[in-house]
Amino acid sequence: MKKILFTILAVYFAQTFADTPEEWITRANSVIKKEIRASSNTIRSAYSLGSLQEASAILDSALERFPYRIDIWLGQVQLNGEMENCKEQVKYFEKIHDLLKTKKDKCELAGGRKIDNADKLLEGEFTIAARKHFEVENDPCYEMLARQMFKFLPNSVESLNAMSVVHMLQKSDSAIVYLERAHKLYPSDCIVIHNIVEFYKRKGNKKKHEEYTMKEALMCKQK
Repeated sequence: MKKILFTILAVYFAQTFADTPEEWITRANSVIKKEIRASSNTIRSAYSLGSLQEASAILDSALERFPYRIDIWLGQVQLNGEMENCKEQVKYFEKIHDLLKTKKDKCELAGGRKIDNADKLLEGEFTIAARKHFEVENDPCYEMLARQMFKFLPNSVESLNAMSVVHMLQKSDSAIVYLERAHKLYPSDCIVIHNIVEFYKRKGNKKKHEEYTMKEALMCKQK
């Protein structure tokens, strides 16, 4: 009877104090508290700054023990995005990129999933993070992430398009350089084609505008 009781207690304490990535993630999630923080014209975040900072500190501790859990690194990117701390996002993306480049065989996501296509993962996460800044018109942060994405993924349609948006926001004609390169690499990408249409419309280039408007009608409207 004593042996059975001891075994039950051992299992209980092992479960209660289990030091696993999932437990650290649960701890971080549990401290995040919702609120509405409004700026002059936009709602920036639905979470309190203090709880986001506390959650980020918990994830930093988790990463000291589980440095190859890429989903936790990406969680830090998301948390710092909520805090509009794009400089920290850049640092975390730098670390993620370095790990995927040098230790990819050790890296994994939740559930022990291995990462087959590191570039695709980075492209998707950069796009999500940058878009969040774009939606609240935080142009400096959008540009910071767009430039880093392009540095890591120079042949990605998402990075090329993001760089074109950076230049369009600055009203620079250099936007078309990135759009044309993206269109050459990915001729059927409708977002790129639409942005080319918009670029030539703004420039008043009727010939080019009509050319790409026709391409958009033929290739994209039916999708």
